[in-house]
Amino acid sequence: MNNLLIIMDPKHKHQTALTRGIELARVTGADLEVVAFVHEYLDALPQDPSIQRTAKEALIEHRQQWLEQMLALTDAGDLNIQANTVWEKHIHRWISAHCQQEAISAVVKTGNRSETFLYTPTDWHLIRDCPAPVMLVAANKWNKAHPILAAVDLSSDKPVKKALNNRIIDQAWHLAKAMGTDLHLIHALHTSVVLADLEIIDPVAQAQKREESLKPKIEHLCHTWQIQPEHVHIVSGPAQKVIPSVANTIKADMLVIGTTGKTGLAARVIGNTAEKVLTHLRTDLLAVKPAE
Repeated sequence: MNNLLIIMDPKHKHQTALTRGIELARVTGADLEVVAFVHEYLDALPQDPSIQRTAKEALIEHRQQWLEQMLALTDAGDLNIQANTVWEKHIHRWISAHCQQEAISAVVKTGNRSETFLYTPTDWHLIRDCPAPVMLVAANKWNKAHPILAAVDLSSDKPVKKALNNRIIDQAWHLAKAMGTDLHLIHALHTSVVLADLEIIDPVAQAQKREESLKPKIEHLCHTWQIQPEHVHIVSGPAQKVIPSVANTIKADMLVIGTTGKTGLAARVIGNTAEKVLTHLRTDLLAVKPAE
Protein backbone atom coordinates (compact mmCIF):
# COMPACT_ATOMS: atom_id res chain seq x y z
CA MET A 1 0.00 0.00 0.00
CA ASN A 2 1.47 3.32 -1.12
CA ASN A 3 -1.25 5.89 -0.50
CA LEU A 4 -4.11 5.57 1.99
CA LEU A 5 -7.14 7.85 1.97
CA ILE A 6 -8.53 8.18 5.51
CA ILE A 7 -12.09 9.46 5.92
CA MET A 8 -12.70 11.35 9.16
CA ASP A 9 -16.11 11.35 10.83
CA PRO A 10 -16.87 14.03 13.45
CA LYS A 11 -19.87 12.02 14.63
CA HIS A 12 -17.59 9.30 16.03
CA LYS A 13 -16.01 9.97 19.42
CA HIS A 14 -13.06 7.72 18.65
CA GLN A 15 -11.48 8.25 15.23
CA THR A 16 -10.86 4.55 14.63
CA ALA A 17 -10.20 4.99 10.91
CA LEU A 18 -7.42 7.48 11.66
CA THR A 19 -5.85 5.17 14.23
CA ARG A 20 -6.04 2.21 11.86
CA GLY A 21 -4.68 4.20 8.93
CA ILE A 22 -1.69 5.34 10.97
CA GLU A 23 -1.01 1.75 12.06
CA LEU A 24 -1.13 0.62 8.43
CA ALA A 25 1.12 3.44 7.29
CA ARG A 26 3.72 2.54 9.90
CA VAL A 27 3.92 -1.11 8.83
CA THR A 28 3.61 -0.53 5.07
CA GLY A 29 5.37 2.80 4.59
CA ALA A 30 2.30 4.32 2.94
CA ASP A 31 1.59 8.04 2.69
CA LEU A 32 -1.62 9.30 4.29
CA GLU A 33 -4.24 11.62 2.87
CA VAL A 34 -6.69 12.53 5.62
CA VAL A 35 -9.96 14.15 4.57
CA ALA A 36 -12.76 15.69 6.60
CA PHE A 37 -16.04 16.77 5.03
CA VAL A 38 -18.42 19.57 5.84
CA HIS A 39 -21.67 20.71 4.27
CA GLU A 40 -24.51 22.88 5.51
CA TYR A 41 -27.55 24.31 3.79
CA LEU A 42 -27.14 28.09 3.56
CA ASP A 43 -30.66 28.84 2.35
CA ALA A 44 -31.47 30.80 5.51
CA LEU A 45 -28.68 33.29 4.78
CA PRO A 46 -29.13 36.31 2.53
CA GLN A 47 -28.59 35.48 -1.13
CA ASP A 48 -25.58 37.79 -1.29
CA PRO A 49 -22.74 35.71 -2.80
CA SER A 50 -20.13 37.30 -0.53
CA ILE A 51 -22.10 36.39 2.61
CA GLN A 52 -22.63 32.83 1.37
CA ARG A 53 -18.92 32.52 0.54
CA THR A 54 -17.85 33.89 3.94
CA ALA A 55 -20.12 31.45 5.77
CA LYS A 56 -18.85 28.53 3.70
CA GLU A 57 -15.22 29.48 4.30
CA ALA A 58 -15.86 29.83 8.05
CA LEU A 59 -17.41 26.36 8.23
CA ILE A 60 -14.51 24.84 6.30
CA GLU A 61 -11.97 26.58 8.52
CA HIS A 62 -13.74 25.38 11.67
CA ARG A 63 -13.73 21.76 10.44
CA GLN A 64 -10.08 22.06 9.34
CA GLN A 65 -9.09 23.23 12.83
CA TRP A 66 -10.87 20.19 14.30
CA LEU A 67 -9.05 17.93 11.83
CA GLU A 68 -5.65 19.36 12.74
CA GLN A 69 -6.44 18.94 16.44
CA MET A 70 -7.28 15.26 15.87
CA LEU A 71 -3.99 14.78 14.01
CA ALA A 72 -2.04 16.53 16.77
CA LEU A 73 -3.39 14.02 19.30
CA THR A 74 -2.07 11.06 17.27
CA ASP A 75 1.65 11.87 17.54
CA ALA A 76 2.13 10.89 13.89
CA GLY A 77 4.79 13.45 13.03
CA ASP A 78 7.00 10.71 11.60
CA LEU A 79 4.52 10.05 8.77
CA ASN A 80 3.87 11.85 5.50
CA ILE A 81 0.35 13.22 6.00
CA GLN A 82 -1.77 15.59 3.94
CA ALA A 83 -4.88 16.90 5.72
CA ASN A 84 -7.73 18.66 3.91
CA THR A 85 -11.32 19.65 4.51
CA VAL A 86 -13.75 19.37 1.59
CA TRP A 87 -17.14 21.01 1.14
CA GLU A 88 -19.28 18.13 -0.06
CA LYS A 89 -22.73 16.74 0.65
CA HIS A 90 -22.39 13.42 -1.23
CA ILE A 91 -19.24 12.04 0.39
CA HIS A 92 -19.18 8.77 -1.54
CA ARG A 93 -19.26 10.58 -4.88
CA TRP A 94 -16.26 12.73 -3.98
CA ILE A 95 -14.32 9.71 -2.71
CA SER A 96 -15.01 7.62 -5.83
CA ALA A 97 -14.07 10.50 -8.15
CA HIS A 98 -10.91 11.21 -6.15
CA CYS A 99 -9.87 7.55 -6.32
CA GLN A 100 -10.39 7.66 -10.10
CA GLN A 101 -7.97 10.59 -10.35
CA GLU A 102 -5.37 9.58 -7.77
CA ALA A 103 -3.46 6.34 -7.13
CA ILE A 104 -5.24 5.46 -3.88
CA SER A 105 -4.25 2.05 -2.49
CA ALA A 106 -7.23 1.89 -0.11
CA VAL A 107 -9.93 4.03 1.45
CA VAL A 108 -10.04 3.68 5.25
CA LYS A 109 -13.31 4.57 6.96
CA THR A 110 -15.05 3.78 10.24
CA GLY A 111 -17.77 1.22 9.46
CA ASN A 112 -21.48 1.90 9.73
CA ARG A 113 -23.24 -1.41 10.31
CA SER A 114 -26.90 -0.58 9.64
CA GLU A 115 -29.12 -0.28 6.59
CA THR A 116 -32.77 -0.10 5.63
CA PHE A 117 -34.19 -0.79 2.20
CA LEU A 118 -34.75 2.90 1.47
CA TYR A 119 -31.61 4.37 3.07
CA THR A 120 -28.18 3.40 1.78
CA PRO A 121 -25.35 4.74 3.91
CA THR A 122 -22.00 5.85 2.57
CA ASP A 123 -20.43 2.46 3.35
CA TRP A 124 -22.66 0.61 0.90
CA HIS A 125 -22.12 3.22 -1.82
CA LEU A 126 -18.36 2.90 -1.45
CA ILE A 127 -18.44 -0.90 -1.56
CA ARG A 128 -20.47 -0.76 -4.76
CA ASP A 129 -18.92 2.22 -6.56
CA CYS A 130 -15.45 3.09 -5.27
CA PRO A 131 -12.70 1.88 -7.65
CA ALA A 132 -10.16 1.53 -4.83
CA PRO A 133 -10.32 -1.16 -2.13
CA VAL A 134 -12.47 0.02 0.80
CA MET A 135 -11.50 -0.76 4.38
CA LEU A 136 -14.33 -0.42 6.91
CA VAL A 137 -12.87 -0.56 10.39
CA ALA A 138 -14.51 -1.82 13.55
CA ALA A 139 -13.94 -0.73 17.13
CA ASN A 140 -11.67 -3.66 17.97
CA LYS A 141 -7.96 -3.01 18.35
CA TRP A 142 -5.54 -4.94 16.20
CA ASN A 143 -3.54 -7.77 17.74
CA LYS A 144 -0.44 -8.97 15.87
CA ALA A 145 -1.15 -12.51 17.06
CA HIS A 146 -4.47 -12.49 15.18
CA PRO A 147 -4.59 -13.56 11.51
CA ILE A 148 -5.90 -11.99 8.31
CA LEU A 149 -8.78 -13.93 6.73
CA ALA A 150 -9.34 -13.91 2.95
CA ALA A 151 -12.72 -15.03 1.60
CA VAL A 152 -12.39 -16.72 -1.80
CA ASP A 153 -14.75 -18.46 -4.22
CA LEU A 154 -13.12 -21.72 -5.28
CA SER A 155 -16.26 -23.16 -6.90
CA SER A 156 -15.98 -21.25 -10.18
CA ASP A 157 -13.49 -21.68 -13.03
CA LYS A 158 -14.47 -18.41 -14.68
CA PRO A 159 -11.39 -16.25 -15.41
CA VAL A 160 -12.94 -13.19 -13.74
CA LYS A 161 -13.55 -15.19 -10.52
CA LYS A 162 -10.02 -16.59 -10.55
CA ALA A 163 -8.57 -13.12 -11.11
CA LEU A 164 -10.62 -11.71 -8.24
CA ASN A 165 -9.48 -14.54 -5.96
CA ASN A 166 -5.87 -13.66 -6.78
CA ARG A 167 -6.48 -9.96 -6.04
CA ILE A 168 -8.10 -10.84 -2.71
CA ILE A 169 -5.30 -13.19 -1.65
CA ASP A 170 -2.62 -10.77 -2.84
CA GLN A 171 -4.08 -7.95 -0.73
CA ALA A 172 -4.48 -10.24 2.29
CA TRP A 173 -1.01 -11.75 1.88
CA HIS A 174 0.70 -8.36 1.80
CA LEU A 175 -1.29 -7.18 4.83
CA ALA A 176 -0.42 -10.33 6.77
CA LYS A 177 3.25 -9.99 5.83
CA ALA A 178 3.37 -6.31 6.83
CA MET A 179 1.67 -7.04 10.14
CA GLY A 180 3.74 -10.14 10.84
CA THR A 181 0.76 -12.44 11.16
CA ASP A 182 -0.75 -15.52 9.48
CA LEU A 183 -2.99 -15.65 6.44
CA HIS A 184 -6.12 -17.84 6.48
CA LEU A 185 -8.54 -18.60 3.63
CA ILE A 186 -12.27 -19.27 3.87
CA HIS A 187 -14.54 -20.78 1.20
CA ALA A 188 -18.26 -21.21 1.91
CA LEU A 189 -19.91 -24.29 0.43
CA HIS A 190 -23.44 -23.23 -0.38
CA THR A 191 -26.04 -25.98 -0.17
CA SER A 192 -29.68 -25.64 -1.18
CA VAL A 193 -31.75 -25.73 2.01
CA VAL A 194 -34.90 -26.50 0.00
CA LEU A 195 -33.35 -29.54 -1.71
CA ALA A 196 -31.96 -30.76 1.60
CA ASP A 197 -35.34 -30.36 3.33
CA LEU A 198 -37.01 -32.30 0.53
CA GLU A 199 -34.35 -34.99 0.98
CA ILE A 200 -33.45 -34.68 -2.69
CA ILE A 201 -29.80 -34.33 -1.70
CA ASP A 202 -27.71 -35.45 1.25
CA PRO A 203 -26.06 -32.17 2.32
CA VAL A 204 -23.28 -33.87 4.29
CA ALA A 205 -22.34 -36.25 1.47
CA GLN A 206 -22.57 -33.46 -1.08
CA ALA A 207 -20.31 -31.19 1.00
CA GLN A 208 -17.72 -33.95 1.40
CA LYS A 209 -17.76 -34.62 -2.35
CA ARG A 210 -17.37 -30.95 -3.22
CA GLU A 211 -14.60 -30.43 -0.66
CA GLU A 212 -12.74 -33.42 -2.11
CA SER A 213 -13.00 -31.92 -5.60
CA LEU A 214 -11.47 -28.67 -4.33
CA LYS A 215 -8.30 -30.31 -2.96
CA PRO A 216 -6.16 -29.66 -6.09
CA LYS A 217 -7.09 -25.94 -6.01
CA ILE A 218 -6.39 -25.73 -2.28
CA GLU A 219 -3.01 -27.43 -2.65
CA HIS A 220 -2.10 -25.03 -5.47
CA LEU A 221 -3.06 -21.99 -3.38
CA CYS A 222 -1.16 -23.25 -0.35
CA HIS A 223 1.95 -23.82 -2.45
CA THR A 224 1.69 -20.51 -4.32
CA TRP A 225 1.04 -18.30 -1.30
CA GLN A 226 2.85 -20.36 1.35
CA ILE A 227 -0.32 -20.97 3.35
CA GLN A 228 -0.51 -23.77 5.88
CA PRO A 229 -3.19 -26.34 4.88
CA GLU A 230 -4.82 -26.11 8.31
CA HIS A 231 -5.34 -22.38 7.65
CA VAL A 232 -7.75 -23.12 4.78
CA HIS A 233 -11.34 -23.34 6.02
CA ILE A 234 -13.97 -25.05 3.84
CA VAL A 235 -17.31 -24.69 5.62
CA SER A 236 -20.86 -25.51 4.50
CA GLY A 237 -23.50 -22.82 4.81
CA PRO A 238 -24.51 -19.35 3.57
CA ALA A 239 -21.47 -17.12 3.05
CA GLN A 240 -22.96 -14.23 5.05
CA LYS A 241 -23.10 -16.47 8.15
CA VAL A 242 -20.18 -18.84 7.60
CA ILE A 243 -17.54 -16.19 6.90
CA PRO A 244 -18.22 -14.01 10.01
CA SER A 245 -18.41 -17.19 12.11
CA VAL A 246 -14.96 -18.36 11.01
CA ALA A 247 -13.57 -14.83 11.40
CA ASN A 248 -14.82 -14.84 14.99
CA THR A 249 -13.54 -18.36 15.70
CA ILE A 250 -9.98 -17.64 14.57
CA LYS A 251 -10.13 -14.09 16.02
CA ALA A 252 -9.20 -12.51 12.70
CA ASP A 253 -8.17 -8.87 12.75
CA MET A 254 -9.43 -8.31 9.23
CA LEU A 255 -11.50 -9.98 6.53
CA VAL A 256 -10.53 -9.39 2.90
CA ILE A 257 -13.40 -10.11 0.53
CA GLY A 258 -14.32 -9.48 -3.10
CA THR A 259 -17.30 -7.49 -4.29
CA THR A 260 -18.81 -7.38 -7.77
CA GLY A 261 -20.15 -3.87 -7.20
CA LYS A 262 -23.80 -4.42 -8.15
CA THR A 263 -25.72 -1.19 -8.51
CA GLY A 264 -29.33 -0.03 -8.74
CA LEU A 265 -32.27 -2.26 -7.86
CA ALA A 266 -30.17 -5.43 -8.22
CA ALA A 267 -27.91 -4.23 -5.43
CA ARG A 268 -30.87 -3.51 -3.15
CA VAL A 269 -32.75 -6.75 -3.80
CA ILE A 270 -29.93 -9.23 -4.39
CA GLY A 271 -27.10 -7.50 -2.56
CA ASN A 272 -23.39 -8.23 -2.60
CA THR A 273 -21.88 -10.97 -0.47
CA ALA A 274 -19.57 -8.35 1.06
CA GLU A 275 -22.58 -6.28 2.17
CA LYS A 276 -24.38 -9.28 3.63
CA VAL A 277 -21.22 -10.37 5.47
CA LEU A 278 -20.69 -6.87 6.87
CA THR A 279 -24.07 -7.04 8.59
CA HIS A 280 -22.83 -9.93 10.76
CA LEU A 281 -19.11 -9.08 10.92
CA ARG A 282 -17.49 -7.64 14.05
CA THR A 283 -14.01 -7.08 12.66
CA ASP A 284 -12.42 -4.91 9.97
CA LEU A 285 -13.39 -5.57 6.37
CA LEU A 286 -11.41 -4.81 3.21
CA ALA A 287 -13.62 -4.98 0.10
CA VAL A 288 -11.75 -5.56 -3.17
CA LYS A 289 -13.22 -5.19 -6.67
CA PRO A 290 -12.22 -7.08 -9.83
CA ALA A 291 -9.60 -5.44 -12.04
CA GLU A 292 -11.09 -3.26 -14.78
